[in-house]
Amino acid sequence: MSQNFFEKNSKLVLLVINLFFVGLVVFVLNLDILQDAPTAEKYSMIDQVEYNLRCAGKRNIVLRENKPNTLKTKVPPYDKTQKYNFETDENGFIKPAKIHENPDLNIFFLGGSTTECEYVDEPYRFPYLAGRILEKKTGKKINSYNAGKSGNNSIHSINNLVNKIIPLNPNIVVRMETINDLSTLLYEATYWNRNKSRSNIACFSKNTSLVRNFGNEWAESPFKDLILNADRQAKIKKEYRKILTIFVTIVKAAGATPILMTQFNKIENYPDFIIKKDDEAFNQAYRQLYSDFQNIARQVAKENHIMLIDPAREILEPEKYLYDSVHLNNEGSKMMAEFISQKLEKTVLNFKTK
Repeated sequence: MSQNFFEKNSKLVLLVINLFFVGLVVFVLNLDILQDAPTAEKYSMIDQVEYNLRCAGKRNIVLRENKPNTLKTKVPPYDKTQKYNFETDENGFIKPAKIHENPDLNIFFLGGSTTECEYVDEPYRFPYLAGRILEKKTGKKINSYNAGKSGNNSIHSINNLVNKIIPLNPNIVVRMETINDLSTLLYEATYWNRNKSRSNIACFSKNTSLVRNFGNEWAESPFKDLILNADRQAKIKKEYRKILTIFVTIVKAAGATPILMTQFNKIENYPDFIIKKDDEAFNQAYRQLYSDFQNIARQVAKENHIMLIDPAREILEPEKYLYDSVHLNNEGSKMMAEFISQKLEKTVLNFKTK
């Protein structure tokens, strides 16, 4: 009796069947079907297993700060001939910071790289310089701390506020950030995400994690093309308002005065600013969302009866003061220090030393 195909090739057929089922299992395990939150990015069971293996018993809140007690020389990518000293104290604040052992006031500035001012000479970084100008104007002894960190969004500012600023008895806390919050919410849909550079909760190091980072997040974000979706826009604006309100509430609860700032920029009224090449609808939506975020800061300040410092509306000629779309140069930082000190002078004069 002649053998059929299966009998003649039983081992091959079984191998093919097994490979098919293995492939099917791998396919299912790699499907992005899990979510940490209704608006968060989906991930696969394989991702979950990998995350659990690395993170079991090692989850931690990320305190994104400049490393304490460091001295570096920063060279800007736009001009390799320039060098800027960048030194931090024992708490990761950018020096100069603590000038007086017994100050009349402690002022803290929180934000991302636009507060950090890494490519500005030390004496001209506006968080420090504003303190010196205010001392001259008011006669009070003032410590002004620069707690800016490149890439920080508002939830990172809250972490720094709670974990290292409140113990230092702040009197005034100024928060300025827009673009990092917008980017986080556009790329990740929520502040509570698994992006290794933007996440609030993590267990991984930046060098070993398989999760997205700044370098590839734009290409891989599943949310970026939803920028034109009205519901998505409404959701991220609601998230931003919520996080700003939380920030203001915590500062008040700590007995300090919260102040919000808009971000000085060449984005809102600059059609030449683009995020996505050859897609003007996308770029226009981004510019509008950025402007909406600035307005949310204004609204939250008004609703909470706190001061808003608004350089985005009140200062002209941003081309003179910015080396790119949002970062201050030396002249811009000096100008910003003068502008901030004018706004804070009355508050500082009225402050009652305890």
